[in-house]
Amino acid sequence: MTLPRTSPSPTLGVALRPLARSTSRALVGGVCAGLAVRLGIRERTVRVAFSLSCLILGAGLLVYLTAWLFVPRWGEDDNIARRLMASRRESHITLVSLLVALFVLAILGHSAPHAMRVFLWSSLLSVVAVIAIWHGSSRDERSHLEALMSAAPIVGTASARGWRAFALRVIPGVIMLVIGIRVVSRIGGIWGGLVPAIAGGTALTLGVGVLLAPWWLESVRDLSRERRQRVRVEERAKLVAHVHDSVLQTLTLIEKASASPTDVIRLARAQERELRRWLFSLDGERDQPSDSLAQQLRLVENEVEQNYDVTVELVIVGDCSGDERITALVAATREAAVNAAKWAGVSRVSIFGEVDATSINVFVRDTGVGFDLARVAHDRHGITHSIVERMSAHGGSAEIRSARGTGTEVHLALDYTVVAS
Repeated sequence: MTLPRTSPSPTLGVALRPLARSTSRALVGGVCAGLAVRLGIRERTVRVAFSLSCLILGAGLLVYLTAWLFVPRWGEDDNIARRLMASRRESHITLVSLLVALFVLAILGHSAPHAMRVFLWSSLLSVVAVIAIWHGSSRDERSHLEALMSAAPIVGTASARGWRAFALRVIPGVIMLVIGIRVVSRIGGIWGGLVPAIAGGTALTLGVGVLLAPWWLESVRDLSRERRQRVRVEERAKLVAHVHDSVLQTLTLIEKASASPTDVIRLARAQERELRRWLFSLDGERDQPSDSLAQQLRLVENEVEQNYDVTVELVIVGDCSGDERITALVAATREAAVNAAKWAGVSRVSIFGEVDATSINVFVRDTGVGFDLARVAHDRHGITHSIVERMSAHGGSAEIRSARGTGTEVHLALDYTVVAS
């Protein structure tokens, strides 16, 4: 009889033949899903029953592995046990594993309590069954088992690090666990209770640590990689949203203002400035308070560019919170930049601000026509009142250097103790 490639799902109250391990709904070996189809009950019911039976000294695990060996997989004619019997090499490997398990049981089970002996029997026989399943599985099921092993806590990193490194880690870990179990079993004997408890607990802790530490470290690394990828996705989403909300809208405005070259240049400069600030500034700089020195100087940059059709090159090193003295410094900077934009006859004005621990310095430069400060008319109070006297009134100074044909530089200095945030 030819079976469909995909195993069926369980139908409540409807028992389906034959009994076969599931392929499409298998979490481990497909035994629970196949049994649920055969009995017409929920898969969760069967899985919970097997899980609870594993707590009875590992008996449920041994029954599960036995069913895995003797129940064929959906769409396959032979079960794993029959394949093992047909292959001399695989059957010899299974037989040797069984003999080793019996030898270990003979050594450890002699002095162990009855309950411990039963647990050791089920555990070691389960290990032999796993070895048999691995060597007798088909190629398709072997791929499924390899995927399970890569995600397993103890053997998950074996394929990446090599089986020799895996053995060097597992063998000492198992030995520590066995020693811990043997020592803890002596509690109440001639040694008393404290010494076995401390020694056995230490051995058990070291054994579990040796076995699970690589898996735990790999899980931490995976979590870190996932977090970094999520941050990159969020940053990419922010960039896409910003481009849509800002750049595309600006392009639309430029298209509408194509008849006015001045408006086109102004919009393009504003968008370039916004993109540079958004792309090349840190997240903390984007969220600076609006009254900080850097934000106020950026407002000056925007105002001068929009009102006077010049490009303002603004560079700021450091920042500080705003107050009355900072407001005066910004006002003097605005006056110097406006004077350069109006009278220097250039298309570019630079503003450089530097904030250190004890002072603030701002330079406004242009390479325009320049002027002779001594020949400035007495009724022109922009430099005297708006720059020099304003800085002097707030404990600062203003130095103006200019000559005809060489441009102008205005140096504004303010003694200011910057409080570290």
